[in-house]
Amino acid sequence: MASLNKVLLIGNLTRDPELSKTQSGQSLCKVGLAVNRRFQGQNGETREETTFVDVTIWGTRAESFARFFKKGRPVFIEGRLNFRSWEDPQGQKRSKLDVVCDNWSFVDSKTDGGGGGGGGEGGYRPQRAAAPARAPQRFEDAPPSGGYDDFPTEGEFPPPDDNVPF
Repeated sequence: MASLNKVLLIGNLTRDPELSKTQSGQSLCKVGLAVNRRFQGQNGETREETTFVDVTIWGTRAESFARFFKKGRPVFIEGRLNFRSWEDPQGQKRSKLDVVCDNWSFVDSKTDGGGGGGGGEGGYRPQRAAAPARAPQRFEDAPPSGGYDDFPTEGEFPPPDDNVPF
């Protein structure tokens, strides 16, 4: 029987990344992620439910993550579920389900050097990502077959029209 262990999450960090190294020198970053789900309740009102997920990132991805992210910042996490079980010092059996991150990416564009906080004064404020560049819609709009190097240089363009109304 086939199996699949794949997790895709978009959420906000609940704390600053905690970067450390294992005894063998491997980088390890632990973060908390809050993922929201909106739904309609029985009476028709919109409700929101938050799930908190612990995420572990390994290697160079962990180092990069810790450098770019702070509490409150949104992130896309791609990974797998990981189940751990252990016995605590009192002899109680414990277990935990968390996510091991295989890949991550930015969800927003950062606008300031701060980054912390949940969007209060001077804190981090998520921005809508810029629209990607559009592909040419007609053959005439496409670059010449030789590539972009065949476009005219600045001196070869006609002079600007000074009668433009804006």
